[in-house]
Amino acid sequence: GSSGRGVSSAAPPRGRTANGATQWDIAGLIRWASGYFAAKDISNARLESEWLLAHVLDLERVDLYVQHDRPLGPGELAQFKALVKRRSAGEPFQYILGRAPFYGRDFRVTPEVLIPRPETATLIRVLHQSVGAPEPGAILDIGTGSGCLAITAALLYPEAKVLAVDISPDALSLARENAQRLGADNLDFQRLDVMTEEPIGTFDAILCNPPYIASGELPGLQREIRDHEPLAAITDGADGLSFFRRLTAIGANLLYDGGRLIMELGGVPQATAVSGMFRQAGFAVTIHDDLQGDPRVCESVKK
Repeated sequence: GSSGRGVSSAAPPRGRTANGATQWDIAGLIRWASGYFAAKDISNARLESEWLLAHVLDLERVDLYVQHDRPLGPGELAQFKALVKRRSAGEPFQYILGRAPFYGRDFRVTPEVLIPRPETATLIRVLHQSVGAPEPGAILDIGTGSGCLAITAALLYPEAKVLAVDISPDALSLARENAQRLGADNLDFQRLDVMTEEPIGTFDAILCNPPYIASGELPGLQREIRDHEPLAAITDGADGLSFFRRLTAIGANLLYDGGRLIMELGGVPQATAVSGMFRQAGFAVTIHDDLQGDPRVCESVKK
């Protein structure tokens, strides 16, 4: 029989024995993996253990508790051990699972795109909650990645025309696949380098989560981000402000009067720098906090 020993350097706890072969059940494996992850300084150790195990067994997380004493077969155990090893080496669990939640929907993700984050949903909230703003007829998403912003906007405003642009062909094909799977058909995708080209059209709202980390800050990032997510989506290779400068230069051409540029930011000093830039360029600027209370979105309205 197959024993469950030998996951990386630590073995799962010994389970019940039948005919001399050790059996691992769901509850025992979650306990083991949680302790193992905690020892490796992985936050949410228990939650991530559950996600990975639910993925292997094709169950919902709640089912793990209903079936807590279900034994795992040798194949399932080997698969789970392989995922635990990848996660321990710093690979983000979203890439391991191949998906990440955003605004209540699951998006397919690969290492070619940034993992959607809860903070980024602040852009959608700002788009959706602006008091008195007319329903947008045309929306542009710059640097669409997985398509999470463009597709969410397209589904919120089925009458709108949405254009999603990205420099990466891999990102665009993944975003197209996400749009198809989630049933968003009111959007177009286009390969475009916004630093050297301008999208064609005039828009009511522009969404953008630009690479805003300064190159000097990269060494301080979590290894999950630094070593695994696409660098071009994280940093501009300079002071973190290149994309914002470019957007102050082209934003007014792309917007109708009263149109809004809704951009993600990284923290207080950047919020100050970016809002100053856009005010100087003649926009009316509001900074919005995310749910943690950090300044996360710069909303610049064309006067």
